[in-house]
Amino acid sequence: MISALDTYLGWDRPGHNKGCKRPHWDVAVRRDEHAARHHGYGDEPLKHSCPDPYCVHGNSFTKLTVRIVCTSCGAAQLVTGEHTADTGDTTTSTTALSFGLPPRQAAGLLLWPAQPWLDFGRAASDEPHDFVVTRTKVKQVTADVVVGQITQGRGRQRGVIWAACAVPDAEGEFGFGQQLRWVHANDGRGGGGSPLRTITAAARWIGARLAEQETGGGQ
Repeated sequence: MISALDTYLGWDRPGHNKGCKRPHWDVAVRRDEHAARHHGYGDEPLKHSCPDPYCVHGNSFTKLTVRIVCTSCGAAQLVTGEHTADTGDTTTSTTALSFGLPPRQAAGLLLWPAQPWLDFGRAASDEPHDFVVTRTKVKQVTADVVVGQITQGRGRQRGVIWAACAVPDAEGEFGFGQQLRWVHANDGRGGGGSPLRTITAAARWIGARLAEQETGGGQ
């Protein structure tokens, strides 16, 4: 994750076949110990040697397969991967992932909980999430409905502040390398506007930038 936006954007959803009458996914995970490495089907298993005594990439590996099937329309997808110290599967919750939690409303906008980029110690804090911002009545976060982003930081005296970005634009000055770029940004400390010491203040700042855009005053 490199930004709060990655909680919602950049994910592909499995698709049902046309005319599916009862869309429903049956999801299961399989672990195959000692799966052999191959160049391709029918080839001899790869021989792996490595001088690193801690290398886990042996001639065999633990293979993970996620099977996703709709029993109504017959659509199916298999996702395979290798279980290592860095990759595999994790049992967690929506609270830790942020995705799946309901949005909160502030300043006439919806704030969708998002996994923070810098999350050390955040889980035990009063505000464990960053936020992706949309207008009200949005049911699902997609790139075309996002209007802002709110992320927690620290001020000069180590107090909590909230940085905010508003008005997505492909040529925006801020957010280079993220899922979206932005026309406006406030670092929460006063750079880009007034200091933002609460989530509500950050939401109001985003709302003001959106209002400027609508009236032409933000250009």
